[in-house]
Amino acid sequence: MKTANTTPYFSGQERLLIKHLKPGPGGRTLNTGRWTLERLLKQGVVFFVFFLIGISGFSASPDETEKKIALAIQAGDAAEVSRYFNTLIDLTIPGYDDTFSKAQAGLILKDFFSKNPVKAFKINNQGSSSDGSRYSIGSLEAGGKSYRLYFLIKSTGGQDLIQQFQMQENH
Repeated sequence: MKTANTTPYFSGQERLLIKHLKPGPGGRTLNTGRWTLERLLKQGVVFFVFFLIGISGFSASPDETEKKIALAIQAGDAAEVSRYFNTLIDLTIPGYDDTFSKAQAGLILKDFFSKNPVKAFKINNQGSSSDGSRYSIGSLEAGGKSYRLYFLIKSTGGQDLIQQFQMQENH
């Protein structure tokens, strides 16, 4: 009986893997605790698939970030919008115009949305600059009034975060 490691058409690495196989019942080979070529390939494919899923779950594409922010604004969800705020944010909304901490800006936006329920929000224009920052300009209808809303996003520490958030009432 020929042993698996003398098969001429396998490379040296494949021979090392096959060397650890022993014939089992019915002439089938059993793994004796070492990795088989087939098992390595399956593990590699499974690892690669999970790797891709993991990457897609942790890094949202730029368009996804803007969509998530727009949906949160449409829902009047200040907590979700403020998740995307940088540590310090330039916030301009009626009654406020200053640089605030993420927590302060979130509370100010929550107060605005509670007093002015959102009826509609639509992004009208988007763009980017040479430094990699991206902006969105939209129309917000809230509390019976119409606003022009602008936010600027920059990638900070691998995360897309809002640096500026401005809301001006249309007259």
